[in-house]
Amino acid sequence: MSIVVLGLGRYVEEITEIVAGFSDVIVVEREGEKLRSFLEKEKGIDNLRVVPGSATDLELWKEKIDLSSVEAVISFLDSETTLTIAKVLRKAFRFKESIIFVAKERPESKEFRELSIELVSVPDLLGAVLKNLLRSKGIVRYPVGIGMGRGEVAEVLITRSSPAVFLRLSDLRMRGVRVALIYREDRVILPRTDLRLQPGDRLLVVGEPSRIELFLNMVIRGEPNFPLKWGPKGISCNVKGEEVDYVKEKLKVREWVEEKCAEELPQEDAGIVLLDGKNPNVDLAFSGLRVPSLLLRGSFPYENILVSANTEALSFLLANVVDFARLFGSRLFILFVTSIEKMMTKEEKEILESLKSFVERTSDAVGLEVKLIRKEGNPVRETLKLLEGKFNLLAVGYTPGRRSRFWSPYVPHLLARKAELTTLLVPEVILER
Repeated sequence: MSIVVLGLGRYVEEITEIVAGFSDVIVVEREGEKLRSFLEKEKGIDNLRVVPGSATDLELWKEKIDLSSVEAVISFLDSETTLTIAKVLRKAFRFKESIIFVAKERPESKEFRELSIELVSVPDLLGAVLKNLLRSKGIVRYPVGIGMGRGEVAEVLITRSSPAVFLRLSDLRMRGVRVALIYREDRVILPRTDLRLQPGDRLLVVGEPSRIELFLNMVIRGEPNFPLKWGPKGISCNVKGEEVDYVKEKLKVREWVEEKCAEELPQEDAGIVLLDGKNPNVDLAFSGLRVPSLLLRGSFPYENILVSANTEALSFLLANVVDFARLFGSRLFILFVTSIEKMMTKEEKEILESLKSFVERTSDAVGLEVKLIRKEGNPVRETLKLLEGKFNLLAVGYTPGRRSRFWSPYVPHLLARKAELTTLLVPEVILER
């Protein structure tokens, strides 16, 4: 098998030497001083053959090059000539192997796509190399020659000082971004939501370029990305007033949209939905709202936030409420109501230990004031009793579609209905679409 190189432009000598290391090389170039100089320099390469002539000449491809043995054609010519040659190869000779165009400038790509020409743009390559050298001192790397080359693939190193170290992947979930692989020492690990990150892990991240930038900022610097991790818009449903203005000032979404919400709550591209705190809206949110919502009840500013840990959606709730508290400059209190100590279940003990670890990690990583409160008894009763004190906001996590029934009480739903404070509702959903 062989690779055909068209044109003896800049870099071709070095590239020819590299390619000759793993394949036979055929160089096509017109007769002249450039060709003679090249032959003199490269005469030591045994598997190099030079074909004098014009690459646009149909007879050259018919008589001098066996296309059945060619696995790639690399063009260093101008874009117009490259397109002409590609049309000849694709249409006249039915050539189906790779055609690669090395461009000095980023060309218009429509015709190149139609002819299945792979573009290697010098500005793009230099851009990727410079980003790799400059971005976060090598913590982030962008691949070269993969995909669109617009930042839709990146590799990020989890350092000991990273805010993401020891977090579960589920704590880092973000809409439009996926961790595709994890490299740990000499192992490749397929991601699981319960896997905890370790110092030295390298994450291969794929997704929408703008979303990847949010993810990288979160992992490297611990920048809050609530509610942008869900979507770019904030939706205000029939609510106005000072509390609405206060929330809009703190939450930096791309745009705020006013909606007249009725039987179904809008959530397309939404990061958060603002609702009047009346019970019909509570039931509507729990019925199927799959983005966070704020039930506004006038208890702002949110200086002290109480988080109910009595939910199956706990890990996702904690990750998001930490971001929320940092944006609002709040103090965070996590309440876990258990059975009396002698009757605590194994699951309750495990959750309690996990919460202690979370409080310690969060305080160290982001400097947020977090305290854990344990009470014994009925979760709804004890939470509501505690809310009568110094708190301004209640945060609960829930599974969309799950609500309290007469025969099946659901703690997050009951708390959201009975609380008199503004309540942040965080649904547990998979943020990939």
